[in-house]
Amino acid sequence: MRTLFKHPRRVWLVFSVFLRYFIAPSIRLPGSDSRSGPVRTRLAFEELGGAWIKLGQMLALRFDLLPTAYCDELFKLLNQVAPFSYDGVREIIRSELGGEPETVFHSFSAESFAAASIGQVHRAVLPSGEQVAVKVQRPGIRETLQADIHLMYAMTWLLDWTHLFGGTRSRDVIDEFARWTADELDYLVEARQAVLLYEHAKDDRYERIARVHRDYTTSRVLTTEFLDGIPLIEIMIAKRDGDDAYLAALAAAGHDLDRIVRHLDWNMLNQVYVFGYFHADLHPANLFVLAGDAIGYVDFGIVGQLPDSVRESLTRYSWLLFRGEVEAAVRELMRWLAPTAATDADEARRRLIRLHQAFLYDTVAGHSRATTGAPGPALRPTENPYSKLAVDILETVRVQALNLSPSIVSYLKMLVTLGTLRHQLAVEYDLPSNVRNFIRRLARQQSLALLDPRRTFDRLYAASGRMQRALDFVDFLEAQQPVILEAEASLFGFRHKMQSARRGLIRLGLSILVVGAALYVVLAYPDDTRRLLPEGMDYSWVHFGLLVVLVYLLLTLFRNVRGLGRED
Repeated sequence: MRTLFKHPRRVWLVFSVFLRYFIAPSIRLPGSDSRSGPVRTRLAFEELGGAWIKLGQMLALRFDLLPTAYCDELFKLLNQVAPFSYDGVREIIRSELGGEPETVFHSFSAESFAAASIGQVHRAVLPSGEQVAVKVQRPGIRETLQADIHLMYAMTWLLDWTHLFGGTRSRDVIDEFARWTADELDYLVEARQAVLLYEHAKDDRYERIARVHRDYTTSRVLTTEFLDGIPLIEIMIAKRDGDDAYLAALAAAGHDLDRIVRHLDWNMLNQVYVFGYFHADLHPANLFVLAGDAIGYVDFGIVGQLPDSVRESLTRYSWLLFRGEVEAAVRELMRWLAPTAATDADEARRRLIRLHQAFLYDTVAGHSRATTGAPGPALRPTENPYSKLAVDILETVRVQALNLSPSIVSYLKMLVTLGTLRHQLAVEYDLPSNVRNFIRRLARQQSLALLDPRRTFDRLYAASGRMQRALDFVDFLEAQQPVILEAEASLFGFRHKMQSARRGLIRLGLSILVVGAALYVVLAYPDDTRRLLPEGMDYSWVHFGLLVVLVYLLLTLFRNVRGLGRED
C-alpha cells in the first residue's frame, strides 16, 4: 500500500491502462477495445513504458508461459529511448571513477553511439592509447525500475484475474523478472560474466569477447574493449530489405553469410557443450562481424549456465537428434521436463516425438530445396525449423503443465533467438552437419584429454585428495572403535532379543490357533463333545475354560507385541 500512495500518478496510469486493454474487453463493456488479446497486451506494455517494456521483452521468449501469438506480438516491442545528457554522464563518471571523463580517460566522446533503457555507450581512449567502449548507467534508473516492480507486485491480483500468464502465478513471473533486472542494474555482475566468457574464448579463432577493464568498471560504469566490426543487425537489415549493393560490397570485403552463421553456431555449441556457460542475449545489436567472419560479443547482462549433468545430457540429446534417433532424443530431453498432476505424460511424449520428426523433415527438405533449387513452399523467418522446434517444446511445456528446469529455459530461449538469426541470414545453411562435426570434435578432444600427460599431475592430485579423505575416514573409524564395538554389542544383543521374541510370538500364535480350533469344535459339536468327556465333567466348564485360555493367550500376545518397541 505504501507503494500505491508513493506513486499515485503511476498507479493511476497502470490502472487506467489495464482497465482499457484488459478489464473492459474481458467483461465486454460497450465501446471497449475489440483488437485481439496479443495486440492489446503489446499496446498496454508500450503505453506503460519503463520496466513494463522490459517485462514484455522478457516474456517475448517465454513460450512456456504465453501462447505463441502473444510472444510473436511482444517481439515487436521496441526499447528506443533518447540518450541522456552529457552532464548526467559526467556526474555518474565523477561519482564512480573519481574524476571528470576527460581526466580519467585520454579522450571521451560526448555523444553516445548506443542508447537503451538502462544505460548508453560512449567511445573513449584509455591513457594507454587503447580504444574502449564505456557504458554509463542512466541517472535515477534504479529508483524508476524499482518503483515499477513494486507496482507490478501490487497489481498481481489484477494480472492473475486476467489470466495473463495462464496457470502460472504472476508473482512467480515478477520474481524472475526482478532478479533478472537486479543483475542488469549491477554492472559488476555483467563484468564478472564477461570475464568468465572471455577466459573461455581466449585464443579462439571464431569467438571474440570484449575484454573488461576492471580499473575503469564499477556497479554503474562498465568499460570494455571496443570491438571494431560490422554490427550484425546492419547485415540483417540489408538482407531483409534486399539491399543487393550492400550485400555485394560485404562479399567483396571477404565476408560470407554462410560462414558467419556457421561461426555463430560453432561458438554457441562451444559455449554450451564445452563450458556450460553461454551468452543468452543474442540480439543482433550485441553481435559484430570481425575479420575472417569471427563473431564479436558485447553486452553480457544475461548469461545462461548449465550444470555438468545437464550439459552432458544435452550433448547426447543433440547427437541422437541429428542422427535421426528421435525417440531416444526425446527420452533424453524428458529427463528435464518434470510432470505435474495436470500432465498427460504419454501425450506429452507423443507430441514431442512428432515435433522432432517434423523438425528433421523441415531441415532436410528445406536444405534440399535451397541447394538444388527444387520447388516447394518456403518457410517464413518466424517459422524456421530451428526456432520453431524450441518454440514448440516450450509451448508443449505450457500446454502439458510440465515443470521445466530453469537452466533449460535460458538454453531454449537462446535457441529461439539464434534460430531466427540463422534463418534470416542463410536459409540454405546445413546445421545438422555442423552439429555432427562439432560433437565428433568434442568427443575426440575429450578422448585425447584422458591421455594428455600434462593433465597427469591434476589427476594424481585429485586422486591423492580422494585417498587422503579415505585415510581420514579410516582414522575416524579407528578413533571411534570403542563406540563401534559398543554399538556392535548392542546390535547383537538387540538381534538376539528380536530372535527370542519372534520364537515366543510364533509359539503364542500356534497356541492361539490350537485353542481357538478346540473351542470351535466344542461349540459346534456339543453332543459329540459330551460323549468324549469323562463322567462327572460338566460340558459348560469345558467351553468356558477354553474361552478363558484363549483370552489369556490373546492378552499375552498383545502385551509382547507392545513390548517390542520398549527399551530395557
